Amino acid sequence: MSPQDRYRGLHVVVTGANGFLGRALVKRLEGLSCRVTGLGRSTGFRLLEDELPLEGVDHVFHLAAETGVPDSWEDPVRFHLVNAHGTVRVLDQCRRSRTSLTYVGAYIYGTPLELPIGELHPIDPSNPYAFSKWMGEQACAWYADVFRMNVSAIRLFNVYGPGQSNRFLIPRIVEQALEPGDADIELMDLSPRRDYLYVDDAVDALLHAMPRENFRIYNVGHGVSHSVSEVADIVLRRTGSRKRVRAAGLPRPNEIQDVVADTALLRQESGWAPRVSLEDGIQRVIEGFQS
Repeated sequence: MSPQDRYRGLHVVVTGANGFLGRALVKRLEGLSCRVTGLGRSTGFRLLEDELPLEGVDHVFHLAAETGVPDSWEDPVRFHLVNAHGTVRVLDQCRRSRTSLTYVGAYIYGTPLELPIGELHPIDPSNPYAFSKWMGEQACAWYADVFRMNVSAIRLFNVYGPGQSNRFLIPRIVEQALEPGDADIELMDLSPRRDYLYVDDAVDALLHAMPRENFRIYNVGHGVSHSVSEVADIVLRRTGSRKRVRAAGLPRPNEIQDVVADTALLRQESGWAPRVSLEDGIQRVIEGFQS
């Protein structure tokens, strides 16, 4: 049985179902004939107050979170409450209902000591967002150990795709390339390199990482990095734009220069592998804007 087929026909709860990754996950689960209960702000669900409807539920994907590194610097307490304490609330409800959980976390390694970055690399969160997601992951490890819960924790690298907010790099570049009113493409810094993973490959990884025993941590990325400059070059080539790319030369606080995920663990344990190249993924983002 394939990892995806293990979900076929199950009753699944997805928190953060109306977010960028949540929408893609819900669509895939519905394609597997799952009964999906999607929860999020747009459905009136309040992570810090409400109970999850877990009667008869087989599995929970916990994606609901405060996101965005710049915003986390403005309100670290809010990020901690939602991403750490909110995760504890979800874990405790899953404990009581004996429901397995997939926790969707984020990059928490800080400046890497070596590349690629494996799951055993030291943790050094470089911003309040990463710190809050690490605290959520620590809660998952504790609950899985003490209460013998089945939990998978996903450390996502840079996921992108059609429908993503222009707060993120790739859609921001594509939008500027296609906008007739923009004379140039304005960016902050062209040098940082990131490991970009197309959203469909990220969803595949979540399905392949279905928890089977106690607690597992998996890196989820493509396994190769690209600079901002390289991303912009692909966008210009694929859109046919002749706009100039202008960089303000303003690196973000605590900027990390290069990030590459070591995804060998998930590949070996489940057979998962990314399938969409950065070139093809950016082309799909462009088509999403054009349509």
